[in-house]
Amino acid sequence: MGNDEKLTLLARLLLCFCRKPEASDYEMPGGQCKPGKELEELESLFPRFREELTEKIVLDFGCGDGYQLAAFCQAGASRVIGVDINPKALDAATHRVHSMNMSDRIMCTTEPPEDVKCDVIVSKNSFEHFVDADHILAVMRSALKPKGKIFITFGPPWYAPWGGHMAFFCRLPWVQILFPEKTVIEVRSHFRPTNAVRYEDLHLAKMSIRKFNRVVKRSGLRCSSLRYDCVWGMNWLRYTPLREFFVNRISCVLTDG
Repeated sequence: MGNDEKLTLLARLLLCFCRKPEASDYEMPGGQCKPGKELEELESLFPRFREELTEKIVLDFGCGDGYQLAAFCQAGASRVIGVDINPKALDAATHRVHSMNMSDRIMCTTEPPEDVKCDVIVSKNSFEHFVDADHILAVMRSALKPKGKIFITFGPPWYAPWGGHMAFFCRLPWVQILFPEKTVIEVRSHFRPTNAVRYEDLHLAKMSIRKFNRVVKRSGLRCSSLRYDCVWGMNWLRYTPLREFFVNRISCVLTDG
């Protein structure tokens, strides 16, 4: 790996649980959607989800490369808005929409347009990265029509085995709990150079179950559906005090009022 002698003792210990340098770009599976399967996970988490899209204005909050945008249109949405703050992802989404000749029904932007209210807002695999989650939910609420719905699903939450989002270099579950923040970032920088000194600098919001529930409560939105899915199929743990450490995905439906 090189320059190991510059690492602290704890960092050297953590390196014992890390991947080989040539495998350091490993990512957790499921980043891209297979053609025709873009809505499969949302449909499995939210019963009759596809029916919610028919003739509706849909906002994809954290749309990334835009794989879901066209799928929302194809499922019956009248208009789709993709929002993301990552310029590279937004460029890719815009290119994908243009290549599919859907620019007349899909808009890609850095923030929701003020003159449009949406029937459905979707946030998939993004909420754990929202450092100012209270502000994000306020933005979603302001973009929502009366009686509209916000579908949120994300994972893993902070205290889950891979909640630190360090699996691309580290094989140790709960590394964000077992090692100090400074040490984890020090070793992470050994694989991907960064000037980050806190998890928040890496867009990791430490979004635990408890924190998420508090953010929702403060938002004034009503939670009409809430689902916890645990790692390794051990869903019985979601009913115990240990759920913070084993719930791997949080999914909910929020409404205004």
